[in-house]
Order: sequence, then C-alpha cells, then structure tokens
Amino acid sequence: MPVSKIILGYKLNLYRNIDGKKFVTAMTDEELRENLDFVEPILKDLGYTKVDLANTSSLKKLEYVENGRIGKKFVEKENVGFYEKEDDPDIFLNGGEHIELSAFSRTKNIDDLYREIYDLEEKLEEKINFSFDSNFGYLSSRVLNSGTCLKPIALLYLPALNYFGVSEIARGLSRLGYTLASYKDSSNKALGSIYTLSFESTFGEEEKSYIEKLKIIAREIADVERENRKKLYLDNIIRLEDMVNRSFGVLANARLLSEEEMIQSMSTINLGIELSILKTNRDFDFYEEIKKLRNGHLQIERGALLDLKSRDILRANKARALMKEVFK
Repeated sequence: MPVSKIILGYKLNLYRNIDGKKFVTAMTDEELRENLDFVEPILKDLGYTKVDLANTSSLKKLEYVENGRIGKKFVEKENVGFYEKEDDPDIFLNGGEHIELSAFSRTKNIDDLYREIYDLEEKLEEKINFSFDSNFGYLSSRVLNSGTCLKPIALLYLPALNYFGVSEIARGLSRLGYTLASYKDSSNKALGSIYTLSFESTFGEEEKSYIEKLKIIAREIADVERENRKKLYLDNIIRLEDMVNRSFGVLANARLLSEEEMIQSMSTINLGIELSILKTNRDFDFYEEIKKLRNGHLQIERGALLDLKSRDILRANKARALMKEVFK
C-alpha cells in the first residue's frame, strides 16, 4: 500500500562527480567511455548488472520509461550506463552527472530510502574520490544541486487543491524554496491531480535536514488537501457528484479512450471513492491502475507496438472491464 492516500510515494536522487574529471557536459566521447570503464567494474563488484540499452528492445525500454526508472532523454544518449540490482537503488552513469543513484518507493518511507541511498554511496566512496569542496560541498554541473547533491521528492495526490487552484500555494512554497510541479495536459491543468514536491536547491544544510523538511511540508500540504476536500464536499456536492459520475460514465462506457482522459477520469473517480460517493468491492489503488492503462503498459502486455487508435480501443476495453470488476 502507498505511504498514504495523499502522499503516494517518495523518490531520492543522489548525484556525484569524480574528482579531477570534467563534468559530463564538457566530456568528449572518449572521456565518457573512460568513465564507464572506470566505474563499471566497481558496480559489478557490488552485485550490479548493466542493462545493455543499445540492444534492449523498444518495448523493454518503454517499460523502464513508463515505470519512471529511466528518462526518455537518457535512453537516447550514447556512452551512458544504467545498472540495476534487485531491491537496491538504480545507478546511472554519464547522465547529467558522472554518477546518479536513484530510489523510488510507494511503500517505504523516505528515511528508509535515505539509508539505502547513503549505504550505497558509502560503498562507492571507498573506491571513488568524489568532487568535494570545503566551502561548497559536493560539486555538481548544476549549481542548485551542489552542496548535498541530493534531490528528495514527494509524490502527492491533490485533487481538491487542483480543483480550487494551486497557484497560490505553489507561489508560497516557491518563496520557501520548494517546487510544486505537475504533469500538465493541453489546458495546463495538472493531469490526474498528481504533483511532485521537491527543493529548488539543496545547498547550505545537511542532508538529513532536507529529508525532515520535506516530510513536514508534505504532511502540511496533505492537511490542506483534506480541508479542501471537506470544502469541496460541503459547498459543491452536486458539482462533485456530477464530476465523479461523469468520469465513471467515461470509463464504464467509452469505446475509444485516450491516455489523458483515462488518467483524469481515474483520478476523479478515486476522489469519489475517498469521499464515499462511489462504493467499491475491493481495494482500488488508482495510481497502479493508471499505470496498467498507460500506452507503454498496454503495448508491453500485448507484446507489440500499437498505433494510437489501437491503443485507445484496447484501453477503453480494459477500462470497461475494470469498472465492472471494481464496482459491480
């Protein structure tokens, strides 16, 4: 189960550069390959396996991207390395920095991820001298990442705040040094009401301080979301019921269903479930159900790349079956 119904999960990225080497953006192809040759044996000694992206099928790459483990831009780059180990953070070489450690979980708390990331970092530091300055801390090609070179992120589900508008709270968070970002649709509204909360910079304080701050502010935003849900329910119940039932109607009856409309509709019926407008027959983790109906997963499951119309037909079929299963 997720961390909570509002805080859907946490992600930690830790960036490190190797002392005495130019940043990735200034490296030649030969220097990038040398970096791979230097770090790879160390990772293999730690039990990591390299994913050969150059010879990985399009569907498998799509799976990595869809699950949020690899960015689309990383897949397209040359002279990069992606290494995985079961139940351990992923490792990237020559992405934006020489080394990036990344861990995401919807079930572990952020303190557990923090320990996993830094246990791995300590093992690497036994073999690698990282770029460090006594005044600036760990060095990064991006000034805002220098210091700790740590990027903690909270994944938040904020449908009520999205309904009333989050611009004011986002501006307030920005003044405090936070970034509240969303996956936007064509109308610039947060798709699925899913947001990420992170820091604009992690320079000036210790790593643990940023972890604690993120936990506190995420909980405070969750409290504001709950208050807005009460307001939405009490002051706009007819509008809310209309939104929820329209979204249910789309998912239960559509013959063609786009990815954007599916995400938006799934988010809205989930709000309806949490506010007892809809009753379910089983647990409904809308975030996981959305993943199953996204373009990548549909094609991976089918074992073939599909055109847009075929994806939309297949998604609609699966959505109708899901609604019958969850709400029958």
